[in-house]
Formats: sequence, C-alpha cells, structure tokens
Amino acid sequence: MSRDELVNEVMERLKEQGFLMITDDFIDQLIITLHANVTIINTMTELAEIETQMLGSLLPTGSRQVESLKNLSVKIAEIAFNVEDVRHEQR
Repeated sequence: MSRDELVNEVMERLKEQGFLMITDDFIDQLIITLHANVTIINTMTELAEIETQMLGSLLPTGSRQVESLKNLSVKIAEIAFNVEDVRHEQR
C-alpha cells in the first residue's frame, strides 16, 4: 500500500467515525483568508459610511448597508476565531 493510499484510507475511516482531520496548512490559509475578508469588509463599511454622510437623504438605504456590512464583518470574524480554536484543539 502506497503512502497516499494509506493516508486516504485513514482519512476515510476517520470520516466514518465522525472525526475530520484538517491539515494545518489548510486551516492557516482559511484563517488568513477570513481575516483578509474582514479587513476588506471593514474598508467597504468605512466607504459606505462616508458615502452615506455625503449623500444623506439621496441614499436612503445607506445606513442599512453599513449595518449589514458591520454584521457581516462580525460574523466572519467569529468564524475565523472558531477556526483558530479548532486548530488549537487539533494540535
């Protein structure tokens, strides 16, 4: 049995047992991506806030967009922290 076949068999058995092993590289990349998304969304939120201030009543949905972006940022940050917890538990 080759190394790859062994790894695949072990992974399949872990999945069958309800365990899922995720490589550290994948988790690290996921965390980086999630934090990058939070940074981008926060920038978009700042731009939407400025746009809302500048256009005022001409943009009636502006404040809702800002709130939506803020909520999205919080949710993604929570996911990132949960993934970090999984990484720590897995080690």
